[in-house]
Amino acid sequence: EKDVYGNEVQRLGRPLPVEYLLVDVPASTPLVPLYTFLERKDAKQYFPVENRMIDGHIQDFAALANYLAKSRSLPFLDAVSDFHMLFYLYRMEDMLPMKSQLGPLLEAVRNKDKTKANEWKTREVWKTLEELIEASSNHDDSSMSNDVEHVPSGDAEQNWICTFCTFINSRELPACEICNLPRSRQ
Repeated sequence: EKDVYGNEVQRLGRPLPVEYLLVDVPASTPLVPLYTFLERKDAKQYFPVENRMIDGHIQDFAALANYLAKSRSLPFLDAVSDFHMLFYLYRMEDMLPMKSQLGPLLEAVRNKDKTKANEWKTREVWKTLEELIEASSNHDDSSMSNDVEHVPSGDAEQNWICTFCTFINSRELPACEICNLPRSRQ
């Protein structure tokens, strides 16, 4: 090559260090998977997934009471090792301030530490939740159902379910409050 004055120029390229090309990324899966949350074979044993009204899943206090009643035979750590239930507890701020209290329980679930989980179970916030569940189950057993068919007829006529995101909307809304897609007339 020549420079702007016509002189011959020799360019020296520096080689790229091999270390820049080496990346240590695991490219396999474990032979025995380690689940953070409890693996259950029967879908009816799970806490309902968020906002799946079409599948008959709705997360509410009755669903929580129902799930905990079904899980009484399980050790406490196994019962609370359900992602959707933990997420529901985290979002229960309107009823019970669980968000600020869940740290030690989440740590126990992550580390599968039964002792710490059982210690957390003795906290005031869990005792309060158990008392609320007990009071609601003694008050009205029919309200503990999680089936879509048990929605009172007056409520069913006032609400509609978005066919796109499955959110339950008020009858007056022409479009879904969550995804803003128009109400489909089927």
